[in-house]
Parts: sequence; C-alpha cells; structure tokens
Amino acid sequence: MSVKTEKKPLWDSSTQRYLPFSQIRDNTIIMKDNSARIILKCSTINFLLKSTQEQDAIIMSFQRFLNSIDFPIQIIIRSSKLDIDTYLSKLNSMAVNQKNPLLQQQTYEYIEYLKKLIEIAQIMKKEFYIAIPIDQEENKSVRNLSIIWRFKNFWASINWADDILKLKLQIKNINSQKKWLSQRANVIKTSLESIWIKAQELNKNELVKFLTD
Repeated sequence: MSVKTEKKPLWDSSTQRYLPFSQIRDNTIIMKDNSARIILKCSTINFLLKSTQEQDAIIMSFQRFLNSIDFPIQIIIRSSKLDIDTYLSKLNSMAVNQKNPLLQQQTYEYIEYLKKLIEIAQIMKKEFYIAIPIDQEENKSVRNLSIIWRFKNFWASINWADDILKLKLQIKNINSQKKWLSQRANVIKTSLESIWIKAQELNKNELVKFLTD
C-alpha cells in the first residue's frame, strides 16, 4: 500500500505568515497591504575607466535622474562571493585535453592561481536592482477600488461570501497597479539609458530567486 504525499508549496502556511508579500503575479510582487512592487535589474558601467569629462557627465545625468522622478524608489545592492567553479571546470577540461605538456602545466598553474586569488582577495560579485512601488494612497483609482472592496466585503459578511466578486475586484486592483508600475518602469529605463545603464524587469521565476536567495 502506497501513501500519497502532498507536494509542499514554495512557502508553507507557517512560513508565509512572516513574509511581507502575499503573492507574485506575472512580474509583480503583491504585498499584504495590497500595495505592489516590481524589481528592475540594472547593468553596470566601469566608472573608474571613464575620462574625467565622462565621469562628470555621468554624475550630472544621475543627479538629473534622481531629481526628475516624482515617486519613491529603492536602490538595492547585493554582494556575493564570486563563483568561478564553472569557469575553473572548463579550464580543467581544457588542460586534460591539452596535447602540449608545457601549456597543460601552465593551465593547471593558472587554475591554482585563480583559486588562491579568490580565497585571499575575497572578490565579491555585486548586483544592482531598483524596486519600484505603488501604494494604495498614491493611486486614486486603486484607493477607490479598495473602498469598494471593503464595502463589498462588509455586504458579503451579511449576505454570505461572494468569492467571485472579490476575485474580480482583486484582479482589477492588480491590473491597475501593474499599469502604473509599467509607466514608472519606463521612466526609470529611459532615464538610466542616458548614463549607459540598461534596466530590465525581473520575471516571475527571477523574482522567486531574488526573494529566496
């Protein structure tokens, strides 16, 4: 006799109580207070390799970018130890297949050099993100939906629960938030392009990894 085991969700109910968000829909994080967030991952530029004039232009452009936005953002910097295991594995395969003994020895020495360099220098990989929020208070249409939702919930408590109506209002609320977030994301992307930085929205799978790492 076999026992059927139920597959556990990514977050069980006991864990989810402590999380600030309730769900991830498409590329949007829905918070428990009915606000929403999207996350942009930003490319990087090597500021130190730029000329003095280019550095000044970048600083001025970034200042204009910060002064131009009329909504809050959060800049997130994540640091993690550089993982070069895949690269080292590739080098090792090349060394094994190397016919020239001298080149083979030099490849092995280079692998050992990289290992010691990473261990001693503690080289870190940095990733840059921008979190863009939309809160109930910022969007009149979303706020009105919230008021309607509370009224409907009150009415439903008297006349039994109306799950279909609640679901429709929830979807309408989320779609309204996604529209505003998309407009804000476009503003951010366009502004950052002036300083040669590309920003891309994280999709659902990337958001799950972002939130669980």
